[in-house]
Amino acid sequence: MLINDKKNITVGGVIIMHKNHNNYGTSLQGFATIDIVRELGYNLRIIRYNKKRTLKELIINTPFLLLSGALNTIIRSLKRKTHLKLNHNYSKNIVIRTNKVNQFKKTYFEPISDYYTGYKHLSESSKNYDVVFVGSDQVWGPLSLYSKFYNLLFVDPSIPKFSYASSFGISNVLPWQKKGTAKYLNQLDKVGVREIQGKIIVESLSNNKATVVLDPTLLLTVERWQELAKKSTHSIESPYIFTYILGKREDTRNTVKELSNKTGYPIVSMNHIDDYLSVDVGFGDTTPYDVDAFDFIKLLSNATYVCTDSFHGTIFSLLFHKQFMTFYRHKQISSKSTESRIDSLLSVFNCESRLFNFDGQEITKSMDEPIDYDFFEEKLKKMREESLKFLKTGLELSEKGKKDEKS
Repeated sequence: MLINDKKNITVGGVIIMHKNHNNYGTSLQGFATIDIVRELGYNLRIIRYNKKRTLKELIINTPFLLLSGALNTIIRSLKRKTHLKLNHNYSKNIVIRTNKVNQFKKTYFEPISDYYTGYKHLSESSKNYDVVFVGSDQVWGPLSLYSKFYNLLFVDPSIPKFSYASSFGISNVLPWQKKGTAKYLNQLDKVGVREIQGKIIVESLSNNKATVVLDPTLLLTVERWQELAKKSTHSIESPYIFTYILGKREDTRNTVKELSNKTGYPIVSMNHIDDYLSVDVGFGDTTPYDVDAFDFIKLLSNATYVCTDSFHGTIFSLLFHKQFMTFYRHKQISSKSTESRIDSLLSVFNCESRLFNFDGQEITKSMDEPIDYDFFEEKLKKMREESLKFLKTGLELSEKGKKDEKS
């Protein structure tokens, strides 16, 4: 276990989502969390959990998992496996991307990862750390409740614990999960959420107050991201339109094609990020797959225009002062409401006009409208200071934990 000479503590408790994901936002928020905590002068260990459920636990949890979306996850996984078998080019390219993303994780995450198998081992090992916190991304989604991992229920009561920029991923907690959600929220010493809606959920269900803080990727300066982008060897000649579209909407892609036709700029598209999408077949003039998180940063930062339906795609468009347009991943009539994070982000920085609404909106005109990046930088500076203060205060809970141990 690493010990920090400056603080004489081990901050071993970060839990981030990075397993089995090729989504670049997941890798980038994980990296940013590690980078900023180190900059604050603390060592960091990533807690990794290999589940080992008993038959009794499976019998108890399975009905709730199915109610909470596990069946959709299973169906999605089966579809993906089928597409891998039936589409040779897709299969070949996904192997290339997965290998590149996994190499990134091996380089930056594995050296500081601690693995625990089974809940008993995980819970007992929480005492190895002076403070434990769960990081950003949609770590509090419906399926995460039953593992007792992302909600930190495994952590020994003597160890301080908090959340930083955690997200529920949905606008409202499922009715049968409200009691369980309130239980873990009440046990946290500090609660930091990523969206305004998250704050509303926390304060309506628990006795805790929540603080809306920046996603970890916004805690790093653009100069730091530019420095990291230099690690990339990718080079595509400008001008081009960079697209990072994870949803399956055809109208979004048709709008990007319209922008390309009117400007003459080619489309550089990151296709099939989470799943095989038929609308991605043939979309884009250049479709790179040999891309890791830093390659992603470089490709986006060098683009003339950015079109995305991604939260982190929007964040990096703002950080690099791009002319960009964000699309809803699902039509607004859809019940799959995970768009609150986009709404919150754009609202905070007074950029609601960057959300494309398809209601007679002309893409080229909308894309070229000026963005008040002076306001963005001023707001970002203030929020960054507040968010760093929150994170530092959370990390300093470790000192409180030591005092309690001595008393």
